[in-house]
Amino acid sequence: MLEQELKDIWNNSSQSKRISIETKQLNEELNTKINSIQKKIISRDIREISASLIGILLFGYLLFEIPFPITKVACGLAIVWFVFVIVKYRKSKLQNTKTDFSLTVSEQLSNQKIIMLQQSSLLDSALYWYAIPPFIMNFIFILGLENPIDYNWTNSVAESLLPLSSKFKIITLIGLALFYTFTFWINKRALNRDVKPTIESIEKMQQQIKNI
Repeated sequence: MLEQELKDIWNNSSQSKRISIETKQLNEELNTKINSIQKKIISRDIREISASLIGILLFGYLLFEIPFPITKVACGLAIVWFVFVIVKYRKSKLQNTKTDFSLTVSEQLSNQKIIMLQQSSLLDSALYWYAIPPFIMNFIFILGLENPIDYNWTNSVAESLLPLSSKFKIITLIGLALFYTFTFWINKRALNRDVKPTIESIEKMQQQIKNI
């Protein structure tokens, strides 16, 4: 009986050491992956906030420059949406905190999982807040474009850039639909390629720590 107990103790000890080594290796790989994702998130947040600020200035100018009533409404909606995007990514930037190494490994993993789940929710819902609203806004904008002559409005630069003809409007709307579909696909790709596998790795490591 004593011999069997010693064997059990030895086997359990060996298994614990193996799990400990695997956990350490997984932790190093996980930290490398999370640091890479966090850098991408920071870069994305800065890029999107900057683009939104430019968008506010552009549509603010168009709001006062273009005389068409429906298009003016679309410009106002665009400014509101850009402000919403800034708030959304600003919140993401604040949530994307660096790892606090003063915490235990278990606490660090819990914090990292919360961050990844927040990013998962952000990317997974991109269709409803990042693709559909601006497409609708642009649809209203283009639909509201009328004949400048009816409003005694002349702006050679705007007239050369804006889709004023029916054919140009259709082509522009198709292009926008393709663009926002691609945008949605990019977000889904980032979710499935980076964020979800990272969450799975965190959960695997959390389980291993429990088994030590």
